[in-house]
Amino acid sequence: MGLFDKFFGKKETENKVQSTFSADILTDSEKQLCKNANLSEEDGLLLKKLTQRPIEVLKFEHEYSEIEKPDAIGSLTSEQNAKKIVLDNIEHFKKQGKYIFIFGIAHNGYIVGLTGATSDPYKLMELAETNGINYDIETKNIVERYKKWDNEFGIIPIGIGFDFCECKIKNTNIDFKKLAQEVYEFCPDVVDQGTETVEALEKEMKRTGTIYLWWD
Repeated sequence: MGLFDKFFGKKETENKVQSTFSADILTDSEKQLCKNANLSEEDGLLLKKLTQRPIEVLKFEHEYSEIEKPDAIGSLTSEQNAKKIVLDNIEHFKKQGKYIFIFGIAHNGYIVGLTGATSDPYKLMELAETNGINYDIETKNIVERYKKWDNEFGIIPIGIGFDFCECKIKNTNIDFKKLAQEVYEFCPDVVDQGTETVEALEKEMKRTGTIYLWWD
């Protein structure tokens, strides 16, 4: 079962979604999902209006940990809109002890997640079990690397999933060539499966102002 099917529980056609969808109100089930996730109905309605898609339950992985994990909510949208939603609203939610983030990539969009359990992105990485286990990289190693980068040039974690994470670079007046080499050594899959060369990775980070880590 793919991430999209896991997220939505079952496949649904675009016609069905459009025929029953309204961005101006929450359904009873959506209200309950917000309550279960320790979020207000206003939180859920804002996310629904921003994505123009229904609210669904978002559950964190239990691959390596059996600790009880809170529910969150999520909604599907385009890649461009997902990143805009997160960056435009992250401070708003952090002030309330909440966090908005990109949770995953489905076959036809990006899943924007919202949790009322924490405003700490590093705690959120623990809940998501973000890892590169095929390279013996655990969540704690990723957290340490993120904190190092935050101290060096400042970052905003915007994507937090099971096998990927992404952050926005605050200060882009940095040595991107050095950073690209560091990213490659920490996460070889970004080059091997993505930008193909360290030089191309350098150019991509300069263009986007982000660091994207992904482990196959």
